[in-house]
Amino acid sequence: YTGPDPEPRLEVKNLSFRYAEGEPWVIKDCSFSIEPGESVAIAAPSGTGKTTLAKLVLGLLEPTEGTILYGGIDLRTLGLARYRSHVAAVMQDDTLFAGSLADNISLFDPDATPLKAEAVARQAQIHDEIVAMPMGYQTLVGDMGSSLSGGQKQRVLLARALYRKPRFLVLDEATSHLDVANEHRVNALVQQLHITRIVLAHRLETLAATDRVVELRPESKIRQRLKNAAIQEDLAHATIEPAAGGVLRARAKAD
Repeated sequence: YTGPDPEPRLEVKNLSFRYAEGEPWVIKDCSFSIEPGESVAIAAPSGTGKTTLAKLVLGLLEPTEGTILYGGIDLRTLGLARYRSHVAAVMQDDTLFAGSLADNISLFDPDATPLKAEAVARQAQIHDEIVAMPMGYQTLVGDMGSSLSGGQKQRVLLARALYRKPRFLVLDEATSHLDVANEHRVNALVQQLHITRIVLAHRLETLAATDRVVELRPESKIRQRLKNAAIQEDLAHATIEPAAGGVLRARAKAD
């Protein structure tokens, strides 16, 4: 694809995924859309495919069936390199690399500047804790470096994602290790970002900071919560098998 940059609108159409033929479906017939600048939370019990869905949206896994479109363009047509230049994520299994905090935030960008790293660290609510460390942004982390708390690590990873200036951001339980005060500050920051966001979470505080919540519940319909309206049963035929590894199914009702 050599055309102009697509707008950050995500459409998931009839998406199904399983890891191999004959294996059970992890996601089956899932459809939803996210408008540019909108923040949508996807809430579901553990083991029902949230992280798999995030990896599909990020292009880390290829759909078994169905399509994912960005700006109306199929990811296979757009090309993953072009798509990933627009996208950043904080995933549950993300790690810090051996190196300084500055290097981890910039992902070893040769053109990195202290001011740019500091700006995104402030956004992620980790700057004050970094400068309180003896070596500041040059503090080493990883196997031979300092040990960060779970909450500190998550905020460094969020700073890393924001460093890329993404147009589309995926957050998979990105505030699960934060205390209430820091979670509130990070959620307020994410809410102010003028970028399209998918937030996978279960905490009510995190869900409340989004524009819309798609709730996946065992043996029930999906519910969609709108901030400015009562809970609406907008999404039809949605079921999740209650057992671990159950199938995530979703289809948005036509307007």
